[in-house]
Amino acid sequence: MERRVKLVLFFTVTVFFLFTLKLFKIQIVDHAKYRKLSRKNYLRVIKIPAIRGDILDRNGIKIASWRPAFRISVLPGVLSRNKLKKLFLLVGLDSLAYNIDTFSLKRNYITLKSGIDFRTISKIEENLDEFPGVVIDAVPSRYYNQKYISLSEILGYVQEAREDEIEKLHLDVGDVVGRRGIEAVYDSLLRGKNGKRFFVVDSRGNIIQRDPTPPIPPKKGKTIRTSIDANLMNFIDSLFAPYKKGACVVYKPKTGKVLALYTKPYFNSNTFLREYKKLLNNQDKPLLNRAIQGAYPPGSIFKLISALIALKTESVTENTTFSPCTGSFRYGNRTWGCWLETGHGKLNLPHAIEQSCDVYFYQLGLAVGFKRFLNVLDSLNIPVYTGIDLPHEKRGFIPTYDWYVKRLGKYNVTEGYVLNLAIGQGEILFTPISLAVITGQIAQKGWAIKPYIVKPRKLDTLILNIDSRYFDPVLKGAYLVVNGEHGTARSIALDSIKIAGKTGSAENPHGNKTHSLFTAFVPFDNPEYVITVIAENAGHGGEVAAPIAGKIIRRLYHIE
Repeated sequence: MERRVKLVLFFTVTVFFLFTLKLFKIQIVDHAKYRKLSRKNYLRVIKIPAIRGDILDRNGIKIASWRPAFRISVLPGVLSRNKLKKLFLLVGLDSLAYNIDTFSLKRNYITLKSGIDFRTISKIEENLDEFPGVVIDAVPSRYYNQKYISLSEILGYVQEAREDEIEKLHLDVGDVVGRRGIEAVYDSLLRGKNGKRFFVVDSRGNIIQRDPTPPIPPKKGKTIRTSIDANLMNFIDSLFAPYKKGACVVYKPKTGKVLALYTKPYFNSNTFLREYKKLLNNQDKPLLNRAIQGAYPPGSIFKLISALIALKTESVTENTTFSPCTGSFRYGNRTWGCWLETGHGKLNLPHAIEQSCDVYFYQLGLAVGFKRFLNVLDSLNIPVYTGIDLPHEKRGFIPTYDWYVKRLGKYNVTEGYVLNLAIGQGEILFTPISLAVITGQIAQKGWAIKPYIVKPRKLDTLILNIDSRYFDPVLKGAYLVVNGEHGTARSIALDSIKIAGKTGSAENPHGNKTHSLFTAFVPFDNPEYVITVIAENAGHGGEVAAPIAGKIIRRLYHIE
């Protein structure tokens, strides 16, 4: 009997001891672990979105910043399907576009919608008792300075990340990413890092306590300063008021800075997502950034390149003359006209550039020869693609001799094709940004810095494959275009500063009027700026594009 009592006592003490040890382990040793598990049952987290970095123009003007906007977040698993559908309806979301069942699989708050207007917020707050687990707060929303909406194509816009982007970029649901423009190219710098805020909730999702744990503050994205002059862009926009479509580039070839990259028509970044379908169906194509995506025949601007080809092949010199221009040129069984029906008479190379004589350049092209013209053109390393730091730049097009043979057949490729090429018509296509860089290269006898909007760590030099000694006759001609007695852009000449350039009128297959082109560099003897202008369906280069460039130059140098 005594032995049995001792065994029971030993067993009781042992069990009590083990129980005490287990309790000690739970309450003391594993306290942090179980406290964490306990907190998970009542603690919920809501994301604090990072403020996207500001985008500034070259003078520090905020062209993209942020404003507070209302956000609605919902705690999954709290609301019934019917309540969720009602909430979706109030917020203005299509419940069919979401898999409502997946909401219950998440533990923490999910952002339902940001940027909600005050009227909608008021409606939801009036019925907030119906929606436990819903939080309304203010979050940063991207805002683009309405005073400078002509910069929208440069800036781009932001949009909520897609499911594949969330996974790839390690984002949270509801995070935004950049689309188009600077927003897209520098998205990782601008985005910042989200913070967290904590709530204690009961089993029904009602908030019992806010911030039981100090919030983790978000980190604002990096501020980016661009080379763009916002006020200059507005000034250019005012000059294009009479014209429906066009583009303009203001570029510094010595440094690569792009001060203006204008395209018309353009969209408004603040309303882009709401108006996307309308923009997409607009026949004027406001989604086309003409400055970097518009592919145009260069027209007579190309005569500068034709002259370089002829000089490099030693087919002409500065003083070479051909048969006088009488207003037309007969080749084969066809008569090729000059833009001046009365003719230009006998000219040397610089004066042929000055007056943009088509007949002179027909003969220049024939002197070089079709195949040799194309082979030298191909060897020049002309930047038909500049690599500017904006997405979707279009590559221009320069045909090769083999391209013609493949397209037309060997026996159909004749010398006559060089007549069109020599005056910048036909298959050759350039974008305005490409024309601006080429102008900078010619102005500086063969080189220019790669254009940029945001300064890179390393500047790249774009070099033409031609000896610098060949540029002097071409530069003399470009000077005479503005300052010569018969220059096609003589109307924009200034006494205080010497401008050089080249007018062009490009054939337009979609309208009666030609595209008006002009490209200039200034000052002539030490080029600081290149200004390239294209006004679609506007007429001759000297009539429209050149005066626009002249007014821009006056503004750059503060000339009344």
